[in-house]
Amino acid sequence: MFRVLSASLFALGLLAGGPVLAAEETYLLKVYQSKKGDKQDVEKTDQGTNKIIVNVNGTNNNQEVLTGDKEVYTEEILEKKEGDKRPTKLTRKYKIAEKTEKGNTSKTVYSGETVLIEKKGKEFEFSMDGKVLTKEEAPSLFKSFNKSDDEPSDQDMLPTEAIKVGGTWKVPAEKSEKMFKTLGKDEMKIDVKKSSIEGKLLKAYKKDGAQFGVLELTITVLVLEIDLGGMFAPTKAGSKIVVSGTIDTCIDGTVNFEEAKKVVTIAMTAELPNGGSITIDGESKGVDKKNATKK
Repeated sequence: MFRVLSASLFALGLLAGGPVLAAEETYLLKVYQSKKGDKQDVEKTDQGTNKIIVNVNGTNNNQEVLTGDKEVYTEEILEKKEGDKRPTKLTRKYKIAEKTEKGNTSKTVYSGETVLIEKKGKEFEFSMDGKVLTKEEAPSLFKSFNKSDDEPSDQDMLPTEAIKVGGTWKVPAEKSEKMFKTLGKDEMKIDVKKSSIEGKLLKAYKKDGAQFGVLELTITVLVLEIDLGGMFAPTKAGSKIVVSGTIDTCIDGTVNFEEAKKVVTIAMTAELPNGGSITIDGESKGVDKKNATKK
């Protein structure tokens, strides 16, 4: 989900006439900055079920849709300028790349292949053995890489001040509103002022001389309208998508490691033009693992 690091601060407090006491240690959370030459092994799995109820003239039509994704690949960064959010040239050597839609699982065209990913002009291009992939052949890659420059970075999700274990934070409105404006704009309209991003530092620990930690993040997206085949339909109050999860990661920037567990819940009801409604209730669970490739 998100790579983070922290620099620990330690201070001693002295009470007048009393003993010397250690203040609680705090951590300034930052993200790991990827660079040219980085190579990492990545494994992502998501599985979920969406229950869809369409009500027309008092009659319900119920559907249960199984969804999922699984990717296992090794990524190597070939070009990245200092200060850029993302690399401009990289490769992904896929062992597995498959998708489940409506209960049917199929492999992508690049499963078992190496994909060259390179920014050409304002957008990224994807190719295998010199053959350029179309958006229809690689929709997930196009959606993942061809994002707005305002797309939130890992660092944008984190507090700007040091926090202690058990400490919480909320992304300021001026940042979160900008992020939500870039999310789901083709599929839904979001209440950017009432949606929120909150976090908590659950744990900090040492491992092999490096500082690690466990973070908790909760992203609550309040949905105003959803796209129903090219037409946006207004939703009932309280319709939302909630992404919650924990990230176990190195928080001092010295080790490229992350293991994130997430749960996505969907609870939305939209009004149909004919007076009916469509209700979507779903839950998906996923695990993302990233680790520097062993040399």
